[in-house]
Amino acid sequence: MALDERKLKILDAIVKEYISTADPVGSRTLSKNPNMNMSPATIRNEMADLEEMGYLYQPHTSAGRVPSEKAYRLYVDQLMKIMDLGNILQEEIKSAYSAYMNEITGIIEHTAQVLSSLTNYTSFGITPHTKYLNCKYMRLIPVDEHRVLMVVVTKEKIVRNYNIRLKGQAAESELERINNVLNICLKDITLNDFSDQIIDKMDSLTVNEINLLQEIIPLLKEALTEKDVVKVYSDGMDKIFNFPEFFDIEKAKKFIETLNHNNILANILENNMEDLNIQIGDENKIQAFKDCSLITATYKINGRPIGTFGVVGPTRMNYDYVVSVLNFLREELNAHITRLIT
Repeated sequence: MALDERKLKILDAIVKEYISTADPVGSRTLSKNPNMNMSPATIRNEMADLEEMGYLYQPHTSAGRVPSEKAYRLYVDQLMKIMDLGNILQEEIKSAYSAYMNEITGIIEHTAQVLSSLTNYTSFGITPHTKYLNCKYMRLIPVDEHRVLMVVVTKEKIVRNYNIRLKGQAAESELERINNVLNICLKDITLNDFSDQIIDKMDSLTVNEINLLQEIIPLLKEALTEKDVVKVYSDGMDKIFNFPEFFDIEKAKKFIETLNHNNILANILENNMEDLNIQIGDENKIQAFKDCSLITATYKINGRPIGTFGVVGPTRMNYDYVVSVLNFLREELNAHITRLIT
């Protein structure tokens, strides 16, 4: 059932008041709001209706009302407004990027620091899988008769080393020629777009070198998809203790423990590759985040999402401001990464 304009106005005011104070909101408080223009009796009746519809609840007798997760969902879907951060704050963010970083892992770490500082929530960012990046150079280095060290350098200034084991033997001269072919074929494409169809174009290789290449390509793909480990940078973990919702030590402990598990966070972020994603309370799959809101944004290369960053905090979150900050940071992050690879 859709809410009429008056109920939406009251719910909007309650959500904002509760976000600001963390105290249950009563009709008397709302009636003092100069924008309401309603009597306390009218407000009480509307609040009772909103409670019956599941948008509000009363934590204890004689208390005011508190927004439910359903209320927050309606708020972010219909009532939230993107804010202008102001020229001074925008320039501070821009100068922080231009003065600091020269490779993508440093950019993501710095983004998490800036985001936590601006929002006062716990923030995080995930580095991209190598397969999403643009290959600048690849090198195959023989270790012994059957083992090869594969070094991948991307335009984003990330270096990855992968140990691969071959069934047959590979001479250093053969690996050198394969190196040359791979670097020609990988120029100006992402590693994810690399196709084994390039073998058909390699007339310059011997039969044995082609056989080696046919063995190396699947190992390269396996390394990029299964062995490549992303890193999660987080900042402001202790800020969760600033919110009364987490004065419960056990709840706060579970929250911190989850943030310290790199693989759990990486899995969460890799499954939230939308431009902007807001998960509220029980919408979160992780138990430790069931009383939280998780807001994430993606960063991109050439319009293609490659990673995620965001914040997590209580459901009583300042959604308007956080989403506004995330949107601006995303634009700056995308621009900085583009400058990095051009």
